[in-house]
Amino acid sequence: MAILPSSVVSLGQKVFKKHLFVSNLSISFVLSGVGDFIEQTIEQKKGKWNKLRTLQMSTSFGLTSGFLCHHWYNYLDRVLPGRGLSIVVKKVVWDQIVFSPICIAACLLVAARIENIDQKTALQQTLQLGGRLYLAEWVIWPPAQFFNFAFLPTRFRVLYDNVISLVYDTYTSHVKHQVEIVDNFEEKLVASGWLPKSKDFERCVHK
Repeated sequence: MAILPSSVVSLGQKVFKKHLFVSNLSISFVLSGVGDFIEQTIEQKKGKWNKLRTLQMSTSFGLTSGFLCHHWYNYLDRVLPGRGLSIVVKKVVWDQIVFSPICIAACLLVAARIENIDQKTALQQTLQLGGRLYLAEWVIWPPAQFFNFAFLPTRFRVLYDNVISLVYDTYTSHVKHQVEIVDNFEEKLVASGWLPKSKDFERCVHK
């Protein structure tokens, strides 16, 4: 069995133990930017790289998700310790049902703040774009997180997330910059029957 050089071991201990929080933020920042760069390459084969857009994606989605995921995984492993099947399933459910929508909404709201978008548009983006991103998460993350919670130590979770989510980060950039916001989205949902009309809602409240 090959033995890693002491310098490599020392670096690994610093990155994934002593300076884990900074490492998680840095990894998330860089790989989120890589996802946006890939998406820009797909959008325009001979276009100029928009570095400001990549920086904004790295900051709003990379740093925000890195910060939240770092603390979330530590919390989740503390309240649900172990790697048994029932524990892993509980972690996957809590991660997908509770944490994912919060993380997506936080990233979109931070992005809106950085881009100086007005409050109404920010809320519309969070509802419409966030809904698309959350639905896409159901394809990737439940099986990926099952492996994450079942086999990996806590300190490697954010690194694993970012490697797996490189394709998802590319899709995130696509949704953020290519999908148009629909005006009067809430009214259209009401008209389609997905949301209750105001009178129906008031009737339910006052029952």
